[in-house]
Amino acid sequence: MLYENTASYTPDFASEIDKPEEILADELGLSIQQARQVLQKIGDAVLRHESLTLARVIGLMLQSNNLPVTVHALAIAAGLDQLNGKRSQADIARELGCTRALISHYVVGIRDVLSGNASNFDCFKFRKSQSSRETFRQCATDPFTAAKQAARERLKTRN
Repeated sequence: MLYENTASYTPDFASEIDKPEEILADELGLSIQQARQVLQKIGDAVLRHESLTLARVIGLMLQSNNLPVTVHALAIAAGLDQLNGKRSQADIARELGCTRALISHYVVGIRDVLSGNASNFDCFKFRKSQSSRETFRQCATDPFTAAKQAARERLKTRN
């Protein structure tokens, strides 16, 4: 008969009451005091990083020539679930009376500020991934697309 190495109770109540420093001490082979010091250092670094990120965001908003676009771009970059019924950057652009490209420009800039260019920050609810942006850029500059854009411009200038 094979026996599994499982806790005597399910769920394992001991794991439910372990403190973070106890878990870290077990995982890294540290004393409880050392684990507390590590957690304190990590907590301080995270708080400092969050404070700097918030300062950057506030700085962007204070510098902005177009605060409504900046605020909406911040919401998109942060991945907020609700944008007052807006479903896309194009919806937001129509409401604000600007181009979708302007919204996208602000979103990408704010994303870079918030993430420090870390790709794991990306939120794609209202925008393309960084890799698909490059693919889109290449497709947008192919001869067919350029000819199509030129034809649109000719139609606009006739009217």
